[in-house]
Amino acid sequence: LCLIPLNFGKIETIEQFALDICNYFISSYCHVVYVKAYIQEAPWRRVEQNGVPHAHSFIFVPEGIRFCEVEQCQDGCPLISSGIKDLKLKKATQSGFEGFHRDKYTTLPETTDRVLSAELFCKWCYDLYFHTIFLRDIVHESVLEAFSGPPDCGEYSPSYQKTVNDIQMLILARVPQVSFSPFNI
Repeated sequence: LCLIPLNFGKIETIEQFALDICNYFISSYCHVVYVKAYIQEAPWRRVEQNGVPHAHSFIFVPEGIRFCEVEQCQDGCPLISSGIKDLKLKKATQSGFEGFHRDKYTTLPETTDRVLSAELFCKWCYDLYFHTIFLRDIVHESVLEAFSGPPDCGEYSPSYQKTVNDIQMLILARVPQVSFSPFNI
């Protein structure tokens, strides 16, 4: 189903739009007992030629795709989840592969300097029903900060697992109202 948001007013967030869609179907049709809305927000930027924004052409900016999902039963509170997917990240240094369990099948040597390239999928659920701005920008900024470290020197991570843990811990420190679902990097 594709809806044109003419009757929903200004769309502040994709989460609020998904809530509006669920509410519309639940309140408009007595036979509808469950609604699930999934929305993606693709990052498009207007094409520029010689510094002039183009009238009708856009280019996809690969900074990850934001998405949300809202599920609502007729007499229940909505369940809201948000996420970021297809965010490609790379560290040219300051990443290691060390301190892991070794056994007779281990063939890879430890290293303290390697390239780490990853594609992020992060989905979180809101523990509370927010009526205000959703906090996905804070999550996005936290992912980039924890993955990269300070801009002048970065931050060393001995493993992929430590990097993922650092990202999750920073997000939870800044946004304690969320809980994680799948988190892959």
